Amino acid sequence: MFRSKPIEIKEEHPPSQNEEDERNAFIDYARKSGLLLEDWHRDSLLVPSRRGNTSYFLSGSSSSKNLRCLPTDGSVVHIKSSLFEGKIITRIRDDNIDDEASNRYFRHRSRQYNWIVQGKFLHRTRFDDVITGQEFERPFRNKPSSQIVQSLLGMLKSKLPDSFECDFLSDAPFFQHPLLAGCQHFRIDKANDLNKSSTEDELHGLGADGNIKEDTSLLNDDNIPKDGAGRRKFFSKESNLSRFFFEPDMVYTFDFFSNYFSPSTFSLEIGPMSIDLVPYFNGFPLFLSMAKDKSNGEYLWATEIWHKRLLNYQETPGRLSRWCW
Repeated sequence: MFRSKPIEIKEEHPPSQNEEDERNAFIDYARKSGLLLEDWHRDSLLVPSRRGNTSYFLSGSSSSKNLRCLPTDGSVVHIKSSLFEGKIITRIRDDNIDDEASNRYFRHRSRQYNWIVQGKFLHRTRFDDVITGQEFERPFRNKPSSQIVQSLLGMLKSKLPDSFECDFLSDAPFFQHPLLAGCQHFRIDKANDLNKSSTEDELHGLGADGNIKEDTSLLNDDNIPKDGAGRRKFFSKESNLSRFFFEPDMVYTFDFFSNYFSPSTFSLEIGPMSIDLVPYFNGFPLFLSMAKDKSNGEYLWATEIWHKRLLNYQETPGRLSRWCW
């Protein structure tokens, strides 16, 4: 898997041809991701996604060095791509136990991770063309039945956008929805105003609670709710999304968090249930943050979360996971 050490995968029996193909695909993807053994200071590791290979993550706006792995303590990283330029911060629960600011953000909250992106679109882009979600290049292992998948989606229905699309049982599983129907907080500012007031290592509009302050007033539409929950519901409708554009002279901020997926354990936390995800994804990492222009298939930005346990992706689900699925 890593340049300094060959990949090691447990084998309890000789692999079938299908298992061999899956293993080779996993090894190939891991190597192309450029991971190094010395980067693994914790169980999880956040890296720029090779699927978004036109995006660059830099330590400073004037830096030319693309970072190999990314901080998860809320430090600012700069993004440059052919579609977008800006900044990103990422926080992961229990990943920086000595960092007081990160601990304070998660205290008394059920959130498992958070990312905030702030920046400019380099081309005029319609709201409904910008999506986020997950994409898998291989089918799931240990696939549940379609009835169980529908039951789980039913449990989460109230938390998902109306425009949520998914196919978990195909050879290339995915789920996606418009970015604006998913991010919990969103704001728009005039680029000229921010150029005068902000520095390159801070985010504009960040409140004392760590959340971005919602502000959509520059869309000049009184029908758009002022709160995040109302705005998400409003923009879950295609007819509303398609009327607006991301403009190059504005700065947009997207604030997203999740209460369910835990990057530090690579598990799904749903109420009292904890579902280990490692046995299902063929060893592939998940997008932690991602935005994509569906009109041309290009990524604005994309980061992936890896976990050491992905090396043992061929293990079978534990008892609780089997019962849940």
